[in-house]
Amino acid sequence: MSGSISSSEVVAIGIGSAGIRIVSALSRETTLVNRFAYVTCDAADLESAGDGDQLVIESPLAQKPSPSMVRGFALPHHDEMRRLVRDAKVVFVVAGLGRATGSGLAPVVAGLAREAGADAVSIAVMPFDFEERLRFYAGLALKRLRSVSNGVVVVDNGSLFNVGSEATLKELYEVANKEAVKALGSLLARQSQDSIPVGLNKVLGTVAQQGYSFLTSASSGSVDKTEEALSRAIIGIGKKAQMKDASHAVVVLTGDASISASETATAVRRLGSMFGNPNLDVEYAVSYRSGAGSQLQVSVLASGFTQTKYDTYDPIDSILGAKNNIDDSLECALVEGLGQIAPCDQ
Repeated sequence: MSGSISSSEVVAIGIGSAGIRIVSALSRETTLVNRFAYVTCDAADLESAGDGDQLVIESPLAQKPSPSMVRGFALPHHDEMRRLVRDAKVVFVVAGLGRATGSGLAPVVAGLAREAGADAVSIAVMPFDFEERLRFYAGLALKRLRSVSNGVVVVDNGSLFNVGSEATLKELYEVANKEAVKALGSLLARQSQDSIPVGLNKVLGTVAQQGYSFLTSASSGSVDKTEEALSRAIIGIGKKAQMKDASHAVVVLTGDASISASETATAVRRLGSMFGNPNLDVEYAVSYRSGAGSQLQVSVLASGFTQTKYDTYDPIDSILGAKNNIDDSLECALVEGLGQIAPCDQ
């Protein structure tokens, strides 16, 4: 990772519907990111976009594209993508994986950012557990992101929150995006009289570890709210990776002015035991927010996970292992001129 970073050198790029919604909401927070951009294959996604550059990559086909097709459509737009990351020292690439746009374009943008000399940090929002049809492309895209990024942060929709079965699908996605923004916002908070931020360099140092990082959060208003929120925040990680593999972590406590030093100390001490690693390297931050009431939000960023449940999302990889280069061989599946071929029924 680079040395000291100033906020004027940090860019966040939202890819596809989920990425655009998350980055747009993040742009309205007071964060260390000063420049925002949005890339999609569907102009309708930009209705939710905030201020920043916008790039629409149009499909020449009527059919639903695959991620490799989207990468093919994007080839003529690489110079435009390079302009989005020009002069950046750090680029956060935020995308939901599983569908064509996020799975296809997030690795491209991350790769171009790193090629331009920036530290590329990919925020990969993984599908809900019930979205089984999205797992294959999500697994391939996550593996590709790991190969082209300086760090990959996994946000697992299924473990971010607990919504009742009566929630609509729209509400489910809205809450998931909101929770992702809260967690990212707590990590990227600026220095102020109302916060003791962790700092961008410490965040980058955490995600630069070998393997993957997980970002999750939870809230509690109980008597033992620190312990409860912390436990709920990290319990989902144990379902996706080996807890003992965690080597570095950041914990952020967000609440009203009643957050005490002892609560912060409890969170820092308990993290190591919860992950089963007494030598866990822990950074911490506190953010005081008016109107939080008795609720305490705990966000945890943990890194060092070399194996995850997502490895099984690619069944071919489990068979071929290191010999599996199927996704690399299908880098771009759209051949030149395909968009002009008439449909067979004409």
